[in-house]
Amino acid sequence: MSHLLILMKNSAPSICCLVLSLLVGVVTLAAPASAQSAGQTLTLSAGWNAVWLEVEPVDANGQTKAPADVFNNPSIQTVASPKSLAGLSEIFASEPGTITTFNQAEWLQWRRVDTTGTNNLPLVMGNRPYLIRVADGTPAFSIPISGKARFFRPTWTADRYNLLGFGLSGAPTFDGFFGPSGAKHPVAKIFTLTPAGNWVNVTGSATMASGKAYWIYSSGPSAYMGPVSVDFKQATTGRLDFGGPGDSVTVGTGVDALDLDLNEITFSNLGSTSAVPGLDLISSSGSGLGFYTVRPATGGLGYVRGNQVDSSVGAGSSSALGETVASLSTATLTIGGRRSWVDDLSRTNYYRLATGTSGASFWLPVMAVRTEVQITGTPSGGTPASAVTGLWVGDAIANRSTSIVEDGSPVRATAGSAPIRIILHSGPSGAVRLLSQVTIMQTKSADPAIEPIPVLVVDPAKIPFFEGIKERNGKRVGMRLEAIAYDMPRSASAWTGADLRTFGIRPSTLLETYDLSQLMTGSVGAGQTVSGTLVLDPFHRSNPFRHAYHQNLPRGPQVTRAISIKFDSTQSIPDRLLGTFTDEIQGLIKNNLTVTGTVELRRVSPVDSLN
Repeated sequence: MSHLLILMKNSAPSICCLVLSLLVGVVTLAAPASAQSAGQTLTLSAGWNAVWLEVEPVDANGQTKAPADVFNNPSIQTVASPKSLAGLSEIFASEPGTITTFNQAEWLQWRRVDTTGTNNLPLVMGNRPYLIRVADGTPAFSIPISGKARFFRPTWTADRYNLLGFGLSGAPTFDGFFGPSGAKHPVAKIFTLTPAGNWVNVTGSATMASGKAYWIYSSGPSAYMGPVSVDFKQATTGRLDFGGPGDSVTVGTGVDALDLDLNEITFSNLGSTSAVPGLDLISSSGSGLGFYTVRPATGGLGYVRGNQVDSSVGAGSSSALGETVASLSTATLTIGGRRSWVDDLSRTNYYRLATGTSGASFWLPVMAVRTEVQITGTPSGGTPASAVTGLWVGDAIANRSTSIVEDGSPVRATAGSAPIRIILHSGPSGAVRLLSQVTIMQTKSADPAIEPIPVLVVDPAKIPFFEGIKERNGKRVGMRLEAIAYDMPRSASAWTGADLRTFGIRPSTLLETYDLSQLMTGSVGAGQTVSGTLVLDPFHRSNPFRHAYHQNLPRGPQVTRAISIKFDSTQSIPDRLLGTFTDEIQGLIKNNLTVTGTVELRRVSPVDSLN
């Protein structure tokens, strides 16, 4: 027999009169004074209290607290919880009755006075039930708990009684809360504690308490989480993660347009009445992360922005999400995240998600990062990368070009559009180089404790000195990026003789050596312009008029390309640059050929040097 059972026996005249009374206060969602966190208040009274703890208490370093640090009131004598491996269900002879009818061996315990040295409850975890023994004669008191929380949906053990509790909004009755589950969780098989210490059936008209643990029977497998179920992508991680802004879209038009990152929350209403979900911002790790409701535009593609989700930190200012979930139906709500902070730290907002005016409510941490590329400085401790340092990759969409059939060769809109891959690298001093190919790799390491350093390799001869960043068929390979719409000029050292345009055939001493990059003028960034010139000599490997094995085509005309990119003065998303592209080409046709269009580049690496 467990030590927990012995303690309970010694605290009352008989087992049948053992008091396991539950007097748990309604969860309060107080906003902390400083850093973002979740909050819950437990109200305890003399005797045994059974609580459902949603919040996981942590210290200043974010480490989960021990029972002695959480339950530091000296009147608290014992704390016990089911073992994690055993789940939240226990073995009953038939149904809950007294303390002797469940499997006490599957409980962890902590006692303030541990004379036998059998304490085995090391940490106080969230989303778990706890039995708390308070000394007799102690007036009721409250314990505020602050820490971290996660989105949680119950995990039911089939054909067993499960000790579970719920966060609630409003005051639902047992009939109202469990009625939509049908025969899965019959109210006749839900038990609560009486002041006498016996587990007795609840009545359907009784009001449920938030944060209180009940023995609830699950008839067969179940995923029930209340009259309205909630789900979203990667809900099992316990948070709604927007990640970086790489997939943001423009919502709205004109001055009302915003770049928002979209995510969906799905609600399924099993109840007999409609439900109106709401979000209440409880705390935030920093300013700058806001959310809007978003709906598809009518009569065309695109989105329409709705109302802003609650942005006032603190409980009690919940805002409706503009979505009504009808009875026995499912609705999907689209949320658009907006990033407006400037530092490179991530942001996490803690919301309380209410599924209606009376029903379950859940903690919903929502996380986002400002930039796809985290700027943490060079691993060797060098100068930290700036907001534009690193590798930029994207496409110029050519949609206008010189007409070759009209007098004056005007620039006209094209019948279609064509993408032109652009690769730029911005160094630590702001120098910009145009690349035709680059491989993202990392340094080799013989010790896992030494993290490899990311590198950008443009010289193919140096690839063997590094290792890849991806696994493919059991080998690590690099990520190669290549632009096929242009090529690098021949290196100056490959030919030191006369102008190649004067030769009818390829000189035998002409070397096939080409530059690895082309230095550009200007800089990368909002409102900046970068430009440069590429020259394809008559015998260049990529000259479109030359055929190395055709006797009549040993050479071509010299082709010169003047490439210019002008970035917009306003850039709304970090690590993304929008602008216009111009390519002036000489040598393809009699006159100059001008190709223009829009350009979008994204930073894929903050590495500030090329190998």
